Amino acid sequence: MIALSKLDGSTMYLNEDHVERVEQGAHSAVYLTNGTYLIVRDDVDTVVDRIRSEKAALLSVALRPGIPESLTTLSVLPDETSHAKSGS
Repeated sequence: MIALSKLDGSTMYLNEDHVERVEQGAHSAVYLTNGTYLIVRDDVDTVVDRIRSEKAALLSVALRPGIPESLTTLSVLPDETSHAKSGS
């Protein structure tokens, strides 16, 4: 999650995976994948830098040597061994 400054000066936290685009105006507009948008005080470069930093941090953890493959591998369907164990 990234921290962004709301117009009233308070901080909000946003899941960066939901950001579709960011546009600069008097304030920055952060458009989300669900069609809504947020107006924030942070400029576009700051928002983009925070998104890049968060994604880089997540990747560095996921790709760190010694992390079990089961924690870094995504799968849409269960593998055959877990399916066979459940008896289905």
